Formats: sequence, C-alpha cells, structure tokens
Amino acid sequence: ARFSPDSPEILFQYCILNMGADPNEKFRMICLDSNFAIVDERDVAEGTVNRATVYARKVMEIALASRATTLLFVHNHPDGNVTPSEFDKALTRNLALAAKTMSISVCDHIIVSRDTYFSFRENGLL
Repeated sequence: ARFSPDSPEILFQYCILNMGADPNEKFRMICLDSNFAIVDERDVAEGTVNRATVYARKVMEIALASRATTLLFVHNHPDGNVTPSEFDKALTRNLALAAKTMSISVCDHIIVSRDTYFSFRENGLL
C-alpha cells in the first residue's frame, strides 16, 4: 500500500475504520519508505479507556529496523473527543524530535474516534 501526502482523506478514513471504535486507547505507527509505501504498521501501545503509554525508544527502534524515512502516528480516543490533550501534544513533539535526530520525518499524528479525526499537520501542530 502507498500513502499520498497530497490526498490524506483516504488515510483518515482508513484510520477511523481500523481504530475509531476500539474500546481502549491504542497508539499505532505506520512506517513509510521514501516512496511513501508502507513498510511496517503496528500498534506500539494499548492502554485503558483514556491513556496508552508510548516509549520513544521503542518507536525509534521499530522505525530504524523497518528502514523507514517517514513516520505516521495514529491513536484513538474512545470517548469520541478527538481534541489532543497536552500529553498528546508533548508526546508528538518528543517523537518528532527523536525522529529528526535519526533523519526520519513525521508526516502526521492523527487522533481518531468512531466518526471523526484530528490531524496535527492540518492544525499546525506538526
């Protein structure tokens, strides 16, 4: 599968369908190569109804092992409110900084619920 940064709507819908209805919060990373082809996709954390613990070291190990040049992060908010928390914002900043030191870009962090999404990129937070 290939992701086009010029038409992210398909990706948003994919994430809503695959994670939006999950009862517990999950954090997924999608690793892309230089042609935006998916080289790895996996959940790196599953938590409770309102929190999943994500470790930057684990995320970067997966990114390096998959030889990713670009990362996309997705997590769900089971309560339906896709507004990012301060914790979500800090996590995104930390992951983007860790990736940057490895010459890996972060194209977006998307929060999904059953029927909507929030894109850090679209909202100027990335």
